[in-house]
Amino acid sequence: MEVAAYLTEKAHSVSVVELEETPFRRFLGERVGRALMKMFENNRVKFYMQTEVSELRAQEGKLKEVVLKSSKVVRADVCVVGIGDRALSQSLPSLSLRIFFSAAKLGEARRSSPLCEGSPESKGRQCRGGGGSCRAFTLLGPAGRVAAQNMLAQEAEICTVPYLWTAMFGKSLRYAGYGEGFDDVIIQGDLEELKFVAFYTKGDEVIAVASMNYDPIVSKVAEVLASGRAIRKREVETGDMSWLTGKGS
Repeated sequence: MEVAAYLTEKAHSVSVVELEETPFRRFLGERVGRALMKMFENNRVKFYMQTEVSELRAQEGKLKEVVLKSSKVVRADVCVVGIGDRALSQSLPSLSLRIFFSAAKLGEARRSSPLCEGSPESKGRQCRGGGGSCRAFTLLGPAGRVAAQNMLAQEAEICTVPYLWTAMFGKSLRYAGYGEGFDDVIIQGDLEELKFVAFYTKGDEVIAVASMNYDPIVSKVAEVLASGRAIRKREVETGDMSWLTGKGS
């Protein structure tokens, strides 16, 4: 999406093809996703949702059209494809290689394999909220350090809070925590004005937070999560921010 935002200043038109109904829905939720989608539409970005590319048509060696599974044909000079990533371990076929960091004991990976490496998709645990797979480059430093400690028989665990940020159309979006499986989103501020903070909860606990033009709330939440204290859903529902000063349970 950052690429689409950047290209609006370079191209005559920009189109985004997306499998989901709303961009960022799995990551930021339906309401926040729709607010960001509207921001893009206001900046001349066209969306083709719940479909995908089925064919690229060229003429004289140059891209001319993109055909969607919906049969829609979109004229295009450039197609940027987001294909994701995966770890490559084919060069070490004889090793029992684990390319993730265990949420339990990294020492187990060290003992079971002569080599233990980490990938950008590090399976580590936050200081709160359990474990999971998170592609956040801010995890690479802590993950690499912990991996090295375990290679040296200094058993250690990852205890960090994923934190990421980006900017689109001059708006700053920040995110902290691990929101996989959130079951509710509590929003404070104004989505229409793109000045808001969204708390992602699972059960009674806040597991992640996102904000736009609402600094420094995300950094403060990250500090609370890193300290190991829980932020309860009821605390953010009331708008009471006392937990930021150390009153979280």
